Amino acid sequence: MAMFAANQYPDGRRKDTVLNAELTGWFVWNMATYDLREAVNASASAVASEVDEFMLAGVTKAPCVSAPCPRVLESPIHFECRYLSTHRLQGNSPEGTVDVVFAKVERIHIRDDAMGTDGKIDVKRLRPIARLGYHDYTVVDHVFEMRIPGANAAELAGLEGAPRVPD
Repeated sequence: MAMFAANQYPDGRRKDTVLNAELTGWFVWNMATYDLREAVNASASAVASEVDEFMLAGVTKAPCVSAPCPRVLESPIHFECRYLSTHRLQGNSPEGTVDVVFAKVERIHIRDDAMGTDGKIDVKRLRPIARLGYHDYTVVDHVFEMRIPGANAAELAGLEGAPRVPD
């Protein structure tokens, strides 16, 4: 499963990303990395829906397999996500109102160079970024492992991301 949250604009308009997910039934999550930070910031600009945010951000459109929308070619990892629902959380101001969009991940794209020699995604090399709040972001540059005490094999396999083979 995947989700994203989008504040609405001060004038009460909902973000195009939310509306497009609801209209098409799909969205794509593209891993935001430190190398893509300026493009990520540019894509957050409040622009008219006719503006091509790929061009605005200076990134390249790549086709998806199932989703009718493009993915960011320069991103090392993408999830094609089938829309499930939107939960609207009323804030204390128009821009404080948030749409939380939920989806099922239908397809995952991982570039070969995103993988480490251990068969796992090399997160330290990719350096994904995350929004903190205010104008602050952080970058993942340190990874450590902790296993849940007493977890059974099925729980551990789920956390490992082991693929499930369809019947």
